[in-house]
Amino acid sequence: MKFNTNQHIIGKIYIPLLLLIHTQSFAQNIVHRQAYFGDLHLHTGNSFDAASAMTRTTPDEAYRFAKGEVIQYFGRDIQRKAPLDFLAVTDHSEYLGISRYIENPGNLLEETLWPSRLLKALGSMREYLGIFSPSAFRGIVPPVTDFLQDEIVSTIWQDQMKAAQAHYEPGEFTTFVAYEWSPMPDGAHMHRNVIIKGPVYPELPYTALDSQLPEDLWTWAEAQQQRGVELLLIPHNSNLSDGLMFALRDSQNNQLTKDYAERRQALERLVEITQIKGTSETRPEFAPTDEFADFELIHFGDSPPQGSGYIREALKNGLLVSQQLGVNPFRFGLIGSTDFHSGLSASEEFNFPGGLGDGDEQSNPRRVLEDKNPLMGLPTTVMSSSGLTGIWAESNTRESLFEAMQRREVFATSGTRVQVRMFAGWQLSLNLTSENWVQSAYSLGVPMGGDLPPNEDESLAPTFILHALKDPDSGNLDRIQVIKLWLEDGNTHERIYDAVWNDTRELDVNFNLPPLSSTVDLAKATYTNTSGATELLGSWQDPNFKADQQAVYYARVLEVATPRWSTYLAVSNNLPISSDVPKLIQERAWTSPIFFEPQNKTIR
Repeated sequence: MKFNTNQHIIGKIYIPLLLLIHTQSFAQNIVHRQAYFGDLHLHTGNSFDAASAMTRTTPDEAYRFAKGEVIQYFGRDIQRKAPLDFLAVTDHSEYLGISRYIENPGNLLEETLWPSRLLKALGSMREYLGIFSPSAFRGIVPPVTDFLQDEIVSTIWQDQMKAAQAHYEPGEFTTFVAYEWSPMPDGAHMHRNVIIKGPVYPELPYTALDSQLPEDLWTWAEAQQQRGVELLLIPHNSNLSDGLMFALRDSQNNQLTKDYAERRQALERLVEITQIKGTSETRPEFAPTDEFADFELIHFGDSPPQGSGYIREALKNGLLVSQQLGVNPFRFGLIGSTDFHSGLSASEEFNFPGGLGDGDEQSNPRRVLEDKNPLMGLPTTVMSSSGLTGIWAESNTRESLFEAMQRREVFATSGTRVQVRMFAGWQLSLNLTSENWVQSAYSLGVPMGGDLPPNEDESLAPTFILHALKDPDSGNLDRIQVIKLWLEDGNTHERIYDAVWNDTRELDVNFNLPPLSSTVDLAKATYTNTSGATELLGSWQDPNFKADQQAVYYARVLEVATPRWSTYLAVSNNLPISSDVPKLIQERAWTSPIFFEPQNKTIR
């Protein structure tokens, strides 16, 4: 093997920052956990809003597509290039599958006016959505109760579970029974996906028509756990929550309590950082020194974005709350998903058929590139092809994947299948050329999602091991960064470190790494992949570590620039490339954080 090592000195701490591996031997010799990729947030035609957008994809077709099979979407044959390892179909629990149920002969509503009324309304998204009254999701008006009969909901719920069970192939492809709880108080997205391990399941799903309050959802979930139902609640779209998702008050505007923090930490161990409706890591307004903060951002409404709707700010808020209460409610791992309302977990930028139903109709690509999406009311081009979840697990089974999610050994990507690992420990002075470095990292440190215990020698800084392997179908790797968040003198802070890269670039006077030159030919929507690395592996130490400061660390992997899906679509149809959105994209991955607590402070 050949190695190319760059070494840098920052302050007085010697830091080996880089080790470029020219072979993939490490990826092939990982001991007992490997990276599995999938989607934990996907809607089919069984979601009322997807049905209003003319999506007819069934859960069965969604699972087949994820496994790499060809299915039909608006008259086209659609297929992923790279199959996924797991999928959760998360249709809205509110009015779950009612439009398709009404089409079945002998249904309990067959003799009512609802079948003809729904059929007539299908031509108008406004009329169709009006039947289900989104105002009911906001607690403004009573819901349409005809659709909420237990017998109807139970029949549809059983069908959802049967589809998941039919496609579960332990060791090959994993399905999770799941759904989305979708409250919208005053229009704010406070949604959670409910992921259920099985084999014990809820008799009926809990809905926003039962309650708008997250605390009530937790009470329901805790009651299910008493019945033997193992589940996770995953918040998403926090960027569209008007700052409510990670607010420092509860849903009734009361001060947070220790009980609140303990319940939230126990049930909401993961958070979705990216999806079709934007990335919720941070924004330039909140992270002015982060040159990569302006990534796939979407914001609704006239009011300015709120920091408590974004994950980096939430992680910092968690440090403040834990100092006050002794428990951190925002101690979570990070995942990526699609939230597509097409039934297609189609996250490949070069192979993106759209994700929101009628507005994706690419038989008229000019419409896709120039018009607003009828379901979202925003230009279709601003929607992202994000994202995917990576899970480090022993096997591709419900048990193994769910356990990994519980321990937060997961990572998010913007849609690519880049593999990323992060470990932290006090004795990780490893020989990175050794094929058993992963075993040593597990033995001597903690992986992403874990808690780094304090060290008796407070003069030492922990060592982080960082590893990334590129997606074979995407761009090379540009760099690995470490984002540090910490609490000092009652205030939170953040800093971004360029930690691992593969070439002769040097940190500038501000310790920033210059960008790589783009190899994209925009006219052809191609790139050469002649810059960057196929694999990065290195160690890093925090040059500003203080043993008495509470801190959170997570890694961000950046790929080289490649064409965005909207550019691919324009070029392949000889149309102008949209100037309203970036022409290129720097795909990325985010690890779950590693949490550090000082010697004299134990936060749960």
